Amino acid sequence: MRKKAYHGKWIFTGNREKPILENFVMMTENARILWVKPAEDAEIEDAEAIDLGDAYVVPGFIDAHVHLFCGESAYEECPGRSAAHHVCQGVKNAQELLKAGVVACRDLGAYEGYTLGVRDSIEKGEINGPKIIACGHALCATGGHGYQISYECDGADEVRRQVRRVIKEGADVVKMMVSGGVNSPGPEPGPCEFTEEEIRAGIETAHALGRKVAVHTHGNTAVRYCVEAGVDSIEHGVFLTEDIMDKMVKQGTYLVPTLCAPYYAVTEGLKADPDNPDHAKSKEIIQIHRDMLKQCADKGVKIAFGTDAGSPYNPYDKVPYEMVLMTMAGLSPRQALDAATSGSAELLGIADDYGSLEEGKLATFLCLKENPLEHIACVVDSKDVYIKGEKL
Repeated sequence: MRKKAYHGKWIFTGNREKPILENFVMMTENARILWVKPAEDAEIEDAEAIDLGDAYVVPGFIDAHVHLFCGESAYEECPGRSAAHHVCQGVKNAQELLKAGVVACRDLGAYEGYTLGVRDSIEKGEINGPKIIACGHALCATGGHGYQISYECDGADEVRRQVRRVIKEGADVVKMMVSGGVNSPGPEPGPCEFTEEEIRAGIETAHALGRKVAVHTHGNTAVRYCVEAGVDSIEHGVFLTEDIMDKMVKQGTYLVPTLCAPYYAVTEGLKADPDNPDHAKSKEIIQIHRDMLKQCADKGVKIAFGTDAGSPYNPYDKVPYEMVLMTMAGLSPRQALDAATSGSAELLGIADDYGSLEEGKLATFLCLKENPLEHIACVVDSKDVYIKGEKL
């Protein structure tokens, strides 16, 4: 494949030494980056020249928490749809993410584990979509949060068996629903639904089989059990306390805050269904959630970008708005952009290919209309998406 030289006026490479270049050239070959240099230092005689004009170039976004087969509706509606409906919907949702600039995502629970098949079809080039890291089914206690998209299990031995089962079925990552949920009926979000022994059994078994573990959890007791057992990422984490944050820093545990989930439940859900108690729960925790994120960032907790897209009223085509919400919580635009690129790439284990625009990585990038470090809201606007050097 011929070399390609992309010339533009501004690029955020994500490189720690020189994260930003103006008037740059990015040279690629066989869909991978050879180098990124100032234009005056670049030699491009043997390459196809591609002018990116006045675009602001950034690495493709990576959403570390989505549900491609929920379709912005409640889990309770999943069993009422046919398999064909689910698959068509999942493909559509994945392609909406891609158009929004999400070039890779982690699906953390799908009805009947359907994401695994869509993941494989995208990898084979049969359909377009972002790279998918998937858990298939999540795991929960009997009757626990998200049981409609989970294998229910009780007792440490049963948890171990179900971890082995999802990995046998093709899971890239293991997801455990450890506490109640905000956007679900019944359990309040704080209480722990697995025992400490069950949590430790799940995490240790997954790690022994080479898989990371993500846990849905809000309450402090649940988070403490998970962090002490060596979990890789805390999803949501609304009620984290300072001592737990300190443990997360020490152990390198990631936080995936998913600010979009309560935001859309309130701004869209309450308008559509004002009497829904689940949306009221979201309203109660929005500011607590944002304050927690700012505290975590200030302490040095690793932050990844995740939206919970597919939770009620949480749209796939607006997922970059999570970065705007991060800045509303007090993070800088740079911190938000790092979370959506290198932070998520490292958590998902795909940093060799994604997360920054450097030598050896895939030429997968976005062309924005404004500087995201000055106008973070521009990440939501329409954009050009390049996958492995080809414009979508």
